[in-house]
Amino acid sequence: MKYLCQQPTWGSAVRDFSRIGLGLLAIGCSQGNSEPPDDSLFRVDLRSIDDLAASIDLGQPPRDQGTVKPGSPLVINEVFPHGADAMTDPDFIELYNGGAGQVNLRGYQVRDDGAAWAILPAEAVIPAGGYFVILCDGLMSSSVPGTHVSFKLGGSGDEVHLASPDGAELDSVMWGSSSIDIPKDKSLGRVPDQTGRWMVLGKPSRGTPNQ
Repeated sequence: MKYLCQQPTWGSAVRDFSRIGLGLLAIGCSQGNSEPPDDSLFRVDLRSIDDLAASIDLGQPPRDQGTVKPGSPLVINEVFPHGADAMTDPDFIELYNGGAGQVNLRGYQVRDDGAAWAILPAEAVIPAGGYFVILCDGLMSSSVPGTHVSFKLGGSGDEVHLASPDGAELDSVMWGSSSIDIPKDKSLGRVPDQTGRWMVLGKPSRGTPNQ
């Protein structure tokens, strides 16, 4: 086989594998000793000599399930959509403050896949390195202490969004469908807190470090 990639670049086209009866239409390869970009898609498309196409998907680096705005001290740190009882074991969203100072939640908002935002309590404060749990029990008032919102989370698939007082979206996470699934009794959290990728946790860790 002839070596055809003397100065390889990402997305370089290599078109002559005729000696083995295949045409290599596109291949991503590194240049020199450099590493591939984090978001590179590794895909090889093969075409046989009788013009029948086949594809081999070599995968791509794992992608986060959510998006976080750079510079924001607040992130969505954990979601639990399998609450067994609104009064004793509700669904919840956990926020984490990774900043150097406390954050007053006046005007901050959260929502699920619906369009309506729930405004967080004006008096709520998260200290630096602290957690804030939002109970998603569909109850605006309850004997259970804490912050409640009028929506529940979907166990088979849903999403959560966090927005600043000016309406700018700070963070989001989604699960189900083409994204990650959350088994019953499990939660989805960043490991490590704030900066880590989303992972299914062995057990919900409401208000405590994810592991």
